[in-house]
Amino acid sequence: MPGEELHLIGADGAARAKRWLDATTRVKSCWLNTDPAGASKLDFVWPGNGRAFSFDIGGILRGGEFENQMFVAEAKKYTGAHDQGTQYRAYLAKCYSARQSNRALTDHFMWITWHPFNVTNWRNLCTADEVTSAVIDRREDVLRVGISAEDAKAELDVDLVNDLAERLWLLVLNDRQEKLVITDKHRSIIFQYEIERGGW
Repeated sequence: MPGEELHLIGADGAARAKRWLDATTRVKSCWLNTDPAGASKLDFVWPGNGRAFSFDIGGILRGGEFENQMFVAEAKKYTGAHDQGTQYRAYLAKCYSARQSNRALTDHFMWITWHPFNVTNWRNLCTADEVTSAVIDRREDVLRVGISAEDAKAELDVDLVNDLAERLWLLVLNDRQEKLVITDKHRSIIFQYEIERGGW
């Protein structure tokens, strides 16, 4: 698939994921990495080589145990598994680096996809073992150029790995599910009610 087409699909997926998150009514504020005001909150730097990376979406959650907690997300609007397994492992390494560098903006990490991947290993995709393996694979980005796998494993922050594994979300959407959410009209009624009673 040509690069421009992939870019358009990626932008569409991020916008649709944002709309779905907004429609859950559990998101207080949400922005894309293309939004001027939000982009800088989604930009990070690989500590090992100084190169930049970013997430597609970020925002603030509302309500219950998630009140005012921050999240970042990646959206993959694929019709097949493609190379999501490889991309997901790079994403885990990004999450580790982002959490290490800025805990204030990284309470939760969401991978939002329209197609399952690595289904034989699905139950392990949000575990500390998977994070460890991904970080060691991308050790020259996360730690430093030239580091061996053995040294990377020794230098890995195990507490951070365990903490991160508890903050990972793996969400699978589909075109119909996107429509099965509260309508804009009804969402506005809820917001008005909450505002009137001194809530949101």
